[in-house]
Amino acid sequence: MNYQSWIGVADKNLGYGVMLDGFLKTKPVGVAFNPNASVCVYMNPPHINETRKVGQYRAAFTMWESDKVPDRFIHCFSKYDQIIAPCQHNADLFSKHHSNVSYVPLGVDTSYWKPIKREANSTFRFHAGGSGWQRKGLDIVVKAFRQLKLPNAELHIKAAKHAKDTPEDARGDNIYLHRQWMTQDEMRTWLNQADCFVAPSRGEGFGLIPLQTIALGIPTIISDTSGQAQFAHLATGVISGGKSVSKNFGGTWDEPSVTQLAEVMLDHYHNDQSVKAIANAKLATEFSWANATSKLLEVLPVGKLLVDPVEENIDMSVMCRVNKTFVADIGKNRLSFDKGQEYAVSEDVFRILSEAGHLLR
Repeated sequence: MNYQSWIGVADKNLGYGVMLDGFLKTKPVGVAFNPNASVCVYMNPPHINETRKVGQYRAAFTMWESDKVPDRFIHCFSKYDQIIAPCQHNADLFSKHHSNVSYVPLGVDTSYWKPIKREANSTFRFHAGGSGWQRKGLDIVVKAFRQLKLPNAELHIKAAKHAKDTPEDARGDNIYLHRQWMTQDEMRTWLNQADCFVAPSRGEGFGLIPLQTIALGIPTIISDTSGQAQFAHLATGVISGGKSVSKNFGGTWDEPSVTQLAEVMLDHYHNDQSVKAIANAKLATEFSWANATSKLLEVLPVGKLLVDPVEENIDMSVMCRVNKTFVADIGKNRLSFDKGQEYAVSEDVFRILSEAGHLLR
């Protein structure tokens, strides 16, 4: 028996939650989940896993959306025996900071995300959406749609209720924002109303939603960026572009072309029936969760049960040096720093010092 422990974010409204659920549901014969397994995979950001069983092999299954790994990830990578990434872009990126990095794609539940009955729209509907306006390239979709000025088309955008970077002035001119929470069934119904789904993302760890629309048989346009590059060959339209600075994520990410997106959207609009005819939902089975789980097990050690395991705390503190002498009130603590001295600080303190520009690089 291969004993494994796969844990992480339980909220299936989040990408990490969908990831964990997908892997857990496709456990093959011969694998048993047990918290005392000698192999533990953490499916969440690497800086939040502070305990383990003594002798346990630790793997962090995580992702990042730009070409610069954040400092908090880099300093925590050393606490793991292995790093797993859902796209080759991330695997290459993480390999600069860890010696044991593997690529394992995510998947889609093709028993649920599959062609379902839909009513024809009287107005052509483009759909787009995601939790972050800038990262998902929703501003690019709006610019392209407005540039086209199509006589019988609408743009519907699903913007996460909690997203703070969604401009309210995006409404109007046949553009509609959907800010309410949706259940998975409601989300599937909403996506299935689209004549075309558009995902010109600037950066993705993988990109689950466009893979789901492909599985629904909806014509889908995507950027060939980072994570989405893994399944770009399944889309009915692919756009590229240059690079831009990522203010929120650091480093750079992709900058899809508004002009090229408008051209591909126009082609989908004018050739609606022919594009729908080539939208092959069956292709998405290449990225089934069963295939993803099989790949995950290939890159992991075979686990056994630990005998009388003892839980230990992992020191997630970060070593840093500051560029000047100062005293700072951080949270409830007053902390003193001397220029050039090395300190072990929590991830939160490290982040605050980094954002304030106080760290020596």
